[in-house]
Amino acid sequence: MAGMDSTTELARLIENLIRLGTVAEVDTGTPPRVRIATGGITTDWLPWLERRAGATRTWNPPTVGEQVVMLCPSGEPRNGVILAGLPSDARDVPSHSADETVALYPDGAITRYNHASGALEVSGVKTVLLRAGQQVVVECPQTTFKGKVTVEGLFSYQGGMSGEGGSGGAGTQIRGNITHTGGSLSSNGVVLDSHDHGGVLRGGDWTEGIQ
Repeated sequence: MAGMDSTTELARLIENLIRLGTVAEVDTGTPPRVRIATGGITTDWLPWLERRAGATRTWNPPTVGEQVVMLCPSGEPRNGVILAGLPSDARDVPSHSADETVALYPDGAITRYNHASGALEVSGVKTVLLRAGQQVVVECPQTTFKGKVTVEGLFSYQGGMSGEGGSGGAGTQIRGNITHTGGSLSSNGVVLDSHDHGGVLRGGDWTEGIQ
């Protein structure tokens, strides 16, 4: 009888070494943990494996309903560690292309890179913040902005500037002082900084000669 008991226990431990399950609950506190539904039971709180957890650390918690693999040292579920990211029929992958790397987020935002075409797409996001302490360089032969563009701080350019009014007759408006130095300032073919109006006298000179 004792031998049968030990055999049963050994079989249980072997069966529990690796198990499949789904995330039942998620706790993102300290330390972060999940509970897994597997084989008709729900486990205690267990840690999951992040991609990195050293000097470089990542954060991408599992979600309820996600299929996972339980790795249980010595066959004990209470010692289990969760390996997330196992696709299922209920939670299919966001792409089936061999040329793409894709991340789909709960709100529908998506990042997609196609290494065959070299195209990177980020869509569905509401705001984007890029913060750098010293400098940001965008190196590209052509860049297009669709929508309004606001620059807070000094706007400077090299290589000239050209443009045209938008739809509905929208033109260009500048408020505040304008300082022009070097070169010529022209409008519709008239060089303004050297244009002479002929017989028009300068202010104060028109009263000369009146008795």
